[in-house]
Amino acid sequence: MIWTLVACYASAEPHFTTDTSSGAVSLQEDGKTYWTYVQQSKEGKPYFHPLNIPGTETSLTSFRPPDHAWHLGLWFSWKFINMVNFWEPDSNGVTRVLSQTVTPPSNSNQPFCADTVLAYIAQGEELVREARSIRVTTGEESYTIAWDSTFTAQKREVSFATTPVTKDKTGIWATGGYAGLMWRFSDGLALTYTNDLGKTDVSTCGEKSARLEIFAEEKATGAKAKISFCDHPENPRHPSPWFARHSTNAHGGRGYYLVGPSAIFYEPLTLSPGTTVRFRYTVSVERL
Repeated sequence: MIWTLVACYASAEPHFTTDTSSGAVSLQEDGKTYWTYVQQSKEGKPYFHPLNIPGTETSLTSFRPPDHAWHLGLWFSWKFINMVNFWEPDSNGVTRVLSQTVTPPSNSNQPFCADTVLAYIAQGEELVREARSIRVTTGEESYTIAWDSTFTAQKREVSFATTPVTKDKTGIWATGGYAGLMWRFSDGLALTYTNDLGKTDVSTCGEKSARLEIFAEEKATGAKAKISFCDHPENPRHPSPWFARHSTNAHGGRGYYLVGPSAIFYEPLTLSPGTTVRFRYTVSVERL
């Protein structure tokens, strides 16, 4: 494995800090964190946590909640590749960082960059390799994450799939459909999802939309933010179906809020050996 870390520090103004033990990079101002990028979880998956409302200590992300300990704030994970599980911890499906260059610039007016190569290994064989580029630009009360991933099938045909989707008795999608770039929201937030069709909350699940907007308010302090989650127009199956869990009473009343574009919500995506597929997304957070 190859690691490259370029660390820069500043003082009073918004500045980047790097944790010397984990390599996690944060953008901070006046002791408050805007966001933190972590190079690798124990499952091999890089992630963002916390993603905060700028200028506050309100986290918008949940990391390893007790109901799903493999949820990592904002992170990317396939569900199945050739029916091997890459979502939950599974020794048969391994995500591995092969190399990573993380570049916090000298000041917050320049983008933070993370360029990563990952391997998806099923039962000891590398099935897929990913080239991932992440850019984060930060404003006074906002930040935007640009995510660009290209997946290449290796020596055999691969199929990306999800748990089959089913509806409950009320007609709402209740199981399956999740895969890709996902955001698990933290407890203690009042949340409203809205898609391009004007549908809201759980009704956005399974619907195709170019974007999902989420309005978040911390119940304890009243801090508010708008999150815009956008599917790139050149992505496969654009506009993407969305996976959207929006439950106020799940998990003993803590709630359950998980969203992300899932191009394979309804059907698998297959790649022949040596062929590629590219997915791009932007995620912006604005303090209101």
